[in-house]
Amino acid sequence: MNTIVGQRVHTPTFSAALVLAAATLFAAMPAKAADSLTVTVNATVSGVCKFNSGQTPIVTVQTSGGVIDPSAAGPATGSTPVVYRCTNGTTPIWTIPASATVTCTTSGSCGTSTMVATIATSGGGNGSGMGSGQDKTLTVTGSMAAAIYANAQAGDYSGTITVSVAP
Repeated sequence: MNTIVGQRVHTPTFSAALVLAAATLFAAMPAKAADSLTVTVNATVSGVCKFNSGQTPIVTVQTSGGVIDPSAAGPATGSTPVVYRCTNGTTPIWTIPASATVTCTTSGSCGTSTMVATIATSGGGNGSGMGSGQDKTLTVTGSMAAAIYANAQAGDYSGTITVSVAP
C-alpha cells in the first residue's frame, strides 16, 4: 500500500528493500580475526633472614641457682634462645663475637672488675619460610672457666654482645 505524504509517495517495499540490502552488505563483509600477545610476568623473592620481634635474650652465666659460686670447680654457663626466620632455602650467615666482657655494675663494691665469657652457638638451620610456624632457634651460650671467676669481686656483672644475621 502506498502512502501519499505531501507530494511524495512512500512505498514500504522500497524502504524494506533498502534496509535488507544494507544488512546483507554488512553481513557479507569478512570478520577480522582477533589478535593476541603473550605477556611475561616475573617475580623475584629475595633471600632474607630476620629476628622475630619482641625478644630480649639474656644469657645468665651461673654455676647453680642463677649465680656464680666462686668455690665451684666447674665452668659457669648459661644460654638463651634467639628466634629467627629466613626465606625458604636461605642459609643464615651469623656474625657473633667469640667472647663477651662483663663488668661489675654493683655500685661501690667492685670498682672496675671485669670477667670474660666465651660465646658459642648451636642449633639454627636453613630457612623454611617467613610465614607463621617457620621459626628457627639459634642457642647462644656463654661460658666461663673457674679460673676466670674464682677470684672475682662479689657483685653483679653485665655486658652485651651483638648477634647479627644476613642476608
